[in-house]
Amino acid sequence: MKFLVLFVVLLWQQRFPLPHRSTSSRTFAWWLKQVEKLPRFMSWHRHFRYSVVVVLPVVTITAAMLLADPYAFGLLSVLLKILVLLYVLSHISIGKHLEAYRSDLKKGDTQGAYHCADQYLAVPEVRVTDDLTTMNHQVIRALLHRWFEFFFLMVFWYMVADIAGILLAWFSLQYARATHCDAQGWRYLHWIEWIPVRLLGLTYALAGDFLRAFPVLHSYLWDRTANSADVLYRVANESLAGQSVQMSSPVDENAEEAAAELDRWQRLHIRSLSVWMVIIGAATVGGYLL
Repeated sequence: MKFLVLFVVLLWQQRFPLPHRSTSSRTFAWWLKQVEKLPRFMSWHRHFRYSVVVVLPVVTITAAMLLADPYAFGLLSVLLKILVLLYVLSHISIGKHLEAYRSDLKKGDTQGAYHCADQYLAVPEVRVTDDLTTMNHQVIRALLHRWFEFFFLMVFWYMVADIAGILLAWFSLQYARATHCDAQGWRYLHWIEWIPVRLLGLTYALAGDFLRAFPVLHSYLWDRTANSADVLYRVANESLAGQSVQMSSPVDENAEEAAAELDRWQRLHIRSLSVWMVIIGAATVGGYLL
């Protein structure tokens, strides 16, 4: 059933794309604002703040889903899950904007590519520069991480722990961005990401140059402090190292190589996604995730 729900959500997004949303949820911002009105909220222990802001709504929504399960032969529960997944996964929609960014690169329009990255690809950390190599690498690194956090991480925890898993991952991701509430909020997300980011890194290695990528992944295997973005980017970099133009090599100033470099990353990304869809489908058919 999980695979069917996920398939319906992905098909719906493909046929009827939802409006682009910011990576920062207004729904979560509203909820956090209500909680912050509680007496002496900022003086609470940070674990207790996390429990109220993140764990409480996760438990509440999950309980409501369980209560809805007996109604309409379970169809009401399935519909609610589809709506939750549609909302959560709508916070990262980069397909058409990635095409616009690639088009600007091919035309040599650095300013246009920068604007697209900043406004539509949710990559505010990219800095406009005439050095297309630097800017392109910033975008690739950020997109790897964005896609991981707003898609793979959510799907992974949904398949592992159903609706409670995806809600915990999503609320934790939003909480990590509320630095005014808890400057250390990213620590909770770090542990939620720890296993999935290494599994995705392994997939990149399998879909690319395994002999070069796996030693890099192995060096991060038990590293508790490694940043998820660094893990993904370095493994993907080595996975593509055997191709004609490495991700770390200079990019031609006419920007055509920058666009070609982006294409190589996207093909690796698609191969990795295909591997996981096969794994999830096979596990579902085998009855392990039903």
